Amino acid sequence: MRGGRADAAGGRAPATRAHDPALVDLAARLVAIDSANPDLDPAGAGEVALAHALRDRLIASGFKTTLMGPGARPSLVARKPGRGGGRTLLLSGHLDTVGVRTYADGPFTPRIDGDQLWGRGAYDMKGGLAAGVLAAERATAGDGLAGDVVLAFAADEEFGSMGTEAVLASLDAAEIDGALVLEPTGLELGVAHRGFAWFALEVHGRAAHGSQPEQGVDAIAGMLRLVAALDADPAPCAPEQGHPLLGPSTLRVATLEGGVDAATVAPHCRATIERRTVPGETPAVVRAALEATLARAAGSDVSFQLTELVSRPAFEAPDGSAVVAAVDRAALAEAGALPDRRGDPWWTEAALFADAGIDVALYGPAGGGAHADAEWLDLPSAATHARVLERVLREFCG
Repeated sequence: MRGGRADAAGGRAPATRAHDPALVDLAARLVAIDSANPDLDPAGAGEVALAHALRDRLIASGFKTTLMGPGARPSLVARKPGRGGGRTLLLSGHLDTVGVRTYADGPFTPRIDGDQLWGRGAYDMKGGLAAGVLAAERATAGDGLAGDVVLAFAADEEFGSMGTEAVLASLDAAEIDGALVLEPTGLELGVAHRGFAWFALEVHGRAAHGSQPEQGVDAIAGMLRLVAALDADPAPCAPEQGHPLLGPSTLRVATLEGGVDAATVAPHCRATIERRTVPGETPAVVRAALEATLARAAGSDVSFQLTELVSRPAFEAPDGSAVVAAVDRAALAEAGALPDRRGDPWWTEAALFADAGIDVALYGPAGGGAHADAEWLDLPSAATHARVLERVLREFCG
């Protein structure tokens, strides 16, 4: 999950602690395939082997498949056409994992310990991929469904999201009636998450000998003044009180560098700034607010430049979401309770689907160790996840 994620095993325990042997087997097979993102870990194998393994399985299950993107970094779209007259639901996941340079032991040797499957990607998010594949196969077996079932498993979610961007460019969003992102949520329903905007802030000074600082302009001193102003006035979020699930937006200085040597007044200083946004805040609004705060602090004697590096929108499921309602009904039937709502401080690709006008939510299994030195999937929750997804598909596409 791009933009960083805390470890969030959370979520209600499923109604039963039974395993799904087919899901355990498939999830373990997926964990055994190295799909570490090479942009994060140069030794990572990338997504190609995993994409081909899933494509071969889905072809055998009657899906029509397409690989897209660079040959070494493909994304997979698989579709099972319906009989006609039904809605189309897309299940989204990512093929890549973070790197394994610090992983504790045997990242690609899946290990089952009681109710847990251990290995890189088990939690983030090969358990979700396995549940999505099995649910889609089971729901479309026999006579199939009235509507189409689409699986979109993308490359590069952990770094640049080039895979999902390519997938969305290849699809007609108007033909997708809903989507579920299968990121792990502890069997809670993800209905909101923060976005982010990264900026470079540069302050320009003038070099001089350190013994005569009055002859120069100290860029570091100017930067400290601007940073203090941002700390005091980070620009209000919208709404002013923050989001009910996400709280207020946040701002922090992520990196700071400047100066030449100990004997020279710094002619230049550069900072990178991270602004985590909430629904209702756009990058343009955020940038305008930051520039206004900086301009007030700079006055006439500090020269600065603010440049947007990359930004992604925040996400919130729409009121009356048909996808949220379908998961509610399925979870109540399968697990005996409505799933709790959750808002996440990190960013996910649900925002890209929402930005394309698609009704989307997040729903996935429990576990822990995302981006950590050891990672595990809760197998009973993954079994519940697969059953709920199958029921959602039968209702939504039926």
